[in-house]
Formats: sequence, structure tokens, C-alpha cells
Amino acid sequence: MGSAEPMMGSATGSDMGSAAGSATPEMGSAAGSATAEGSAAAEPAEAADKPVEGGTKTWKDMDKKERSAFMKKVVLPKAKKLFATIDPKMKTTCKTCHGKGADDHTFKMPNPSIQALPATEEAFTAWIKKNPDEGKWAKFMGEQFTPAMAEALGKKAFDPQTKTGDFSCTACHTLKK
Repeated sequence: MGSAEPMMGSATGSDMGSAAGSATPEMGSAAGSATAEGSAAAEPAEAADKPVEGGTKTWKDMDKKERSAFMKKVVLPKAKKLFATIDPKMKTTCKTCHGKGADDHTFKMPNPSIQALPATEEAFTAWIKKNPDEGKWAKFMGEQFTPAMAEALGKKAFDPQTKTGDFSCTACHTLKK
């Protein structure tokens, strides 16, 4: 949490913090934002992807080279700025979210090398109550980081109240089995 160097996959040292949502009624939870398969809740068909921030193409229409350039130009600087608000000493790199495979582009998303999140709302709620620092990160991820990343990628952030949106915690985090 407070480390300056990435510590991927550690339950207590993940530089990603914890969840992208808290278990408050306003925020929902990581578990509440995914189906049993671990993917984000589906948005109604009429809500199409928008072009990525500052671009003309949607994420799915970009090739690998375009995605890489976009991530370096838009997403990484935005992630660095956001993470600095919660941990000014944190060193945010491509590996923060993508892990070891960031260098050679062999990473998988969601990334199993970053902290897996509790798979049910009940477990998520218990986890953040037991670990106040995780709760702090969950609130930050749900209220600031995930919505900013969704917007940059032309996606709609998951809304735990309506169970709609196509970008949630599970875009990056796997769920514990």
C-alpha cells in the first residue's frame, strides 16, 4: 500500500491497493461488480463504447500498437497522478496494473499477479472492515481511479446501484475462488 516499489500479488503490499469499489451502499463492491465468471456486468445494448479519450477510435477498434501508444500517452500519466493522491511515494509504472508481462506485452487482464479480490459482497465487506487500509484503497479505487480509467478507455464505469456499466474492478483484478 504505502510502498514506493511495486509489490505485485501481495495481499498486504500490492501497489494497486485493493478493490475498485467499497462495500458501502453508495459504492457497491468488487464482488458486486462482476458475474460468476469474473467479468463486469453488462451494459444494455444501446450503450456502445465511445472513442478513447482524445481519440477517434474505440478501444476495441485499436490495434496493439495504437493501444500501447494510448496507454503510454494517456492512461499511465493519469494513473500516476491519481495514485499520487493516495500515496505520494508510490512508483506507478506499466507493471503496476499489467505485472511482469508489461515489458514484453504478454500480460493478461484481469491480471492474476495483482491482488485478487473477495468474490462475494459479504466477503468484500468483511475484508475491508477487517483491514482499514484496504477500505481506504477500495474507496479511492471505486470513487476516483476506476471511473477515471473507464472514461479514458471510452467505457462506462460500473454502477453498483443499477448494476450497469462495462468497466469495474474486474477489468484488472481477478476474484478469489
